[in-house]
Amino acid sequence: MKQYDIVIIGSGLGGLLSGALLSKEGYSVCIVEKNKVFGGSLQTFKRDGVIFDTGMHYFGSMDKGQFIYKLFKYLEIYDNLKLKRLDIDGFDVLNFRDKEYRFAQGFDNFIDKLSPGFPHEKKAIVKFIEKIKEVGLSENTFNLTSKKKEDFFRISPYYSQNAFKVICSITSDTILQNVLSGLNELIGGGKDKTNMFIFGMTHYSYLESAWRFVGGASQLTDALIAKIEQAGGTVIKNTEVTEIVLEDSRKAGYIKTNKNTIIKGKIFISNIHPVNTIKLLPKNSLKKVYVNRVSRIKNSSSMFSLYLVLKENMFKYLNYNYSDFLTNSTWRNNDLNESAWPQGYWFATQVPEQNNDYASGIIVITPINPDVFNKWVNTNVGRRGRDYENLKNELAEKLLEKVLKRFPELKPAIKKYYTATPLTYRDYIGSPDGTAYGLIKDSENPFETFVLPKTRVRNLLLTGQNINGHGMLGVSTGSLLTVSYITDIRKIIKKINDAG
Repeated sequence: MKQYDIVIIGSGLGGLLSGALLSKEGYSVCIVEKNKVFGGSLQTFKRDGVIFDTGMHYFGSMDKGQFIYKLFKYLEIYDNLKLKRLDIDGFDVLNFRDKEYRFAQGFDNFIDKLSPGFPHEKKAIVKFIEKIKEVGLSENTFNLTSKKKEDFFRISPYYSQNAFKVICSITSDTILQNVLSGLNELIGGGKDKTNMFIFGMTHYSYLESAWRFVGGASQLTDALIAKIEQAGGTVIKNTEVTEIVLEDSRKAGYIKTNKNTIIKGKIFISNIHPVNTIKLLPKNSLKKVYVNRVSRIKNSSSMFSLYLVLKENMFKYLNYNYSDFLTNSTWRNNDLNESAWPQGYWFATQVPEQNNDYASGIIVITPINPDVFNKWVNTNVGRRGRDYENLKNELAEKLLEKVLKRFPELKPAIKKYYTATPLTYRDYIGSPDGTAYGLIKDSENPFETFVLPKTRVRNLLLTGQNINGHGMLGVSTGSLLTVSYITDIRKIIKKINDAG
């Protein structure tokens, strides 16, 4: 029986990046995925000929010399990706209280474009950008500047700073407070919990540069898998890991799968949710206090998604994202029972593949309380019955009504629509509650809600959006953090810098 150097559970971005990095460094890698499709949140699907992304809708720091660019150059996958940069002067447009505000790429450009809307608050906007830059420049992994290994094993002091409180300390203008908070929907933690590190790094990355995939994010999955296989690695799909078997109380020896197979490894990396990882281990292999702590951490927002298939040449492609806030706050409550649901939505057109000026598909996303779907929590996709379908249609029509008030020209362009609930995300992505952004990193309890890659099982590490952070940036830096427990990360950082 072959023994791999590295066995990775789950093929989400964290697992694929960790696998690609370690493959490039000469390790033999095996990735095991329970679903029929690789990629986790990178998955795409096609409806009526239109490609839709499930999770990776856009990302930052891909311009020449920036972090993601350098990383992908080092992995030799950059040239295989089809990308489109969003509008320099407004990659995100926020509508708050029926007035639009544009978030521009470039720190000075951001100030220049937002300041006319707040003529007496330019100093506050400058101070906000200074804070974002302060956070971004503090992150050693992201800046690829660490010279000491111990720099990777620290919790940023910005984890204990609440983002909303920081913004309120910068300006007393309540409208500006809400506008500057407008991208919090990409974090899903709420204003009482979202920490300044996650908030600041998210903004820093997008303000550097903002991009979409042309033809869907699954091309990144394909590129990473190709690199792993070229290095002699193995990727297995439609196979669920059912148990991590320990050789002794502190060391894993192999995994068992639902196909009655055994896969041996020297080091194991779990890219699945920490709670699900714990379930794979013998009962007392992790300390009870650790298990209880991780189990108590709240998941971030769950989402209801509406996928619109459009008629040809009817609705113009928008090279920006649009966030429409329907209440007096850009910090949303996910409680469906409030009469205000949906309290707002995020809207994006899929990039046309043939340089067409018109969009063929639109994604609309809004937070929702996963408890709404408790009746079907023990069911599987395609087997939830008519009541479930009726509820989805009811929610879709309610959300679409709000969208059409903002974009009335869209109504005649809609050919058909499809929906996804938190249960859909749970089943296809494997995240409890269908959480879109992983575990909440709580500013009020930073040490309680921070999960390191290292576990008590000596050769079992964690990676993915629940560890360092979510999205392209958080998962990529988190993958480097995971890899740093296995090999000399300083050498890899030098190679990444040299590549870009």
